Amino acid sequence: MMKRTCLILFSLAALLVAGLGGCSYDNLAELNPGLECDPTASVTFTNDIVPILSGSCNSASVACHSAGSASGIDLSTYSGVKEQVDNGKFYSSIIWDGNASQMPKGNSSKIEDCSIGKIERWIADGAPNN
Repeated sequence: MMKRTCLILFSLAALLVAGLGGCSYDNLAELNPGLECDPTASVTFTNDIVPILSGSCNSASVACHSAGSASGIDLSTYSGVKEQVDNGKFYSSIIWDGNASQMPKGNSSKIEDCSIGKIERWIADGAPNN
């Protein structure tokens, strides 16, 4: 009887340890780098760059970079973004290298590495309007 009780308790403890060991707060992107983000994949202005700009800008930044804004930098159109790419300020501002104003303004950190990688790829491909 004592052996059986010990075996049952040991089995329950092993199951408990195995079950709790599987719990974590890891997210899919951390467990599978590259699964959700592949900056080497084809990047388009419409499907990739516009959503990055829209998602990375707070409402004040959007107002600062629209047609006729006080900043004089229009990032609401392809031609406005392309102008900033061509003069080097667009990329410089998102990687915070000190050669242009850090964007997005008011944030304590740069946009995530995946988005920067996509922008790098798009620029390396000639920043096409696609």
